[in-house]
Amino acid sequence: MTELPAATTCQLTVAAVIDLGPRMRRITLAGDPLADFVALPGQDVVLHLPDGQGGGLSRRYTIRHLDNQSRRVDLDFVRHGHGPGALWAESVQAGDPVEIFGPRGKTPLTAAGWQLFAGDESAIPAIAEMVSALPSGAHAVALVEVQDAADEQLVESDAVVDLRWLHRLTTAPGDADLLDTALQAVAIPDADRHAYLFGESRVVRRLRDHLHGRGLQPAEVSAKGYWNLGRAMRD
Repeated sequence: MTELPAATTCQLTVAAVIDLGPRMRRITLAGDPLADFVALPGQDVVLHLPDGQGGGLSRRYTIRHLDNQSRRVDLDFVRHGHGPGALWAESVQAGDPVEIFGPRGKTPLTAAGWQLFAGDESAIPAIAEMVSALPSGAHAVALVEVQDAADEQLVESDAVVDLRWLHRLTTAPGDADLLDTALQAVAIPDADRHAYLFGESRVVRRLRDHLHGRGLQPAEVSAKGYWNLGRAMRD
């Protein structure tokens, strides 16, 4: 079993804010504590944010890229939410202070030779980082649902990766069945396999049940709901 890095609290500063497209914003945090920060691909950090009423709250975001040498970490924010995290991402500026706690998350990459990744745009940071960490001998299929081509991102990897972008167009996030249909068409090997499912909770449950119905055992599926349709997003 992979040993998970120890979590720690870091006081950082916003170094840059850029838009990757019309619906994704990248916020780069910087600070000396990141020189020794250790995180596995797919892990997240907790941001301690103001609640707008004089108090504070916490929100978790997957690490998109960590560079210990430059002491920087990138966090990506989907811009169709209205929660405290999304509001913070819309208003934050370079130079603003921020406190993080992490790394968090208990879904490390397995050594399986064939890996499946499926999720919506909220899962792009996790999927991109995990796919990029695969060794050259691995094979992977990645199914990513986004609104349209403007949300697609470059994902680099030494592995053989079949990356499929699924465009839901005018369908609302969480209401599409694109991932269900795409997963049904994926040929899954009989052994040496693992699947990772991230995104809207009910979609993740459907995909997990489908994989179990095709013979994958619970230990071969890592599933995590990032948000719930009809509830405030965990942003």
